[in-house]
Amino acid sequence: MKKIIIVSLVLVASFIIYAVVKQNKTLTDKERRGVFDDKTMYMSTGKNERPDYPSPLDNPPEFHYKLLDFGERPYWSPDGKRIAFVESNYGDICEIDLETRKVKNLTKGLGEHHSFLRVLFMHTGDYILIGPAQFKDRHTSRRVESELWFMDKGASEPPKPMGRRIFEGCGVSRIANRITFAVSGEQYPSIGRSDQYEVHVADIEVSGKNARLVNDRILYRAENGFEPEPQDFRFDDTEIIMAEYYSPKGNIVREANNYCTIKGINIETGVVKLYIYEPDIHNECEGIFPNDENYTCLESSAHNEIDTNVPTDLWKLKLDGSGERVRMTRMVERKPWRTSNSNVSPDGKWLAFMINLHTSEAGYGMGLGLLDLEAWEKSDYAKQWEVPDNMK
Repeated sequence: MKKIIIVSLVLVASFIIYAVVKQNKTLTDKERRGVFDDKTMYMSTGKNERPDYPSPLDNPPEFHYKLLDFGERPYWSPDGKRIAFVESNYGDICEIDLETRKVKNLTKGLGEHHSFLRVLFMHTGDYILIGPAQFKDRHTSRRVESELWFMDKGASEPPKPMGRRIFEGCGVSRIANRITFAVSGEQYPSIGRSDQYEVHVADIEVSGKNARLVNDRILYRAENGFEPEPQDFRFDDTEIIMAEYYSPKGNIVREANNYCTIKGINIETGVVKLYIYEPDIHNECEGIFPNDENYTCLESSAHNEIDTNVPTDLWKLKLDGSGERVRMTRMVERKPWRTSNSNVSPDGKWLAFMINLHTSEAGYGMGLGLLDLEAWEKSDYAKQWEVPDNMK
């Protein structure tokens, strides 16, 4: 009897130890995949878990092509021959050669920092990277400690910090060593409250394989629930195009209640123009068309046919204040998938984008695709321009 009790106690203890270890491991894995607590503005439901059903790019809509089954936030090289991207959330920076389709991991084994969220090209071919020095948690590492890094175009040395934390992404000039970005009191308490923001423009001074910001100046300020994120330059760097997120209740923007407008800032005069505002709709710019700077790529939740304002497809928006837009991608037909985080090729012929789910964290990629813009422009889809009701 005593032996039975001892064996039973051992089995119970073993089960408890196993359960605790398993639970801890599961929590760690989920944190990496995207399980969030209330502070990070998400429910703990494993939002970033990849579904077990096929990618929509395995049998893509017309004009769409699959590039990779993984990756996020693609960005074209200045010569249009390569696309740089983040391998996975808080991961390394990779690059795909579009002729050979060979993928090269640029930062693996290169230095100590491997927690990147974004990558962009300078006009010189050098890289601008964004991410924290190390991953801590999904709020701190994205909203507080994410910073700018420089890496030479040969990726011959580890990325070097540029000494500037920023809010979310940035815009990089196609003609000069110039950058625009936003900061808030969350990155720099000297600015004020965590909901107070500044939009900056600065030059990038490159010295050897290092870089720093110079001639930094503030162009715009926002607060009380408005969060600006500059995305691109246009018209010979005389104007900055930016997204501005806002909460109708004036609270910190939440993923489930995240609306957005698009504005332009004249760099010389500081005059701000509103290009599209649509109540209860998320309209976010994703970069200018390099071959025609009168247009920007647009993430929009318009007509997404789901009970949320999360953007579903990528649209083309006229930057003339009319609000005219036309849908380019067709993920509205492939629920619950969506396209986002796009970038137009230098010749304007291709749109690179990533896919994820409506429930995914913004920027969390589950594959990369291409849209043939030349073929799309010849289709009936490209003729279906519309204007938001409130802007008619």
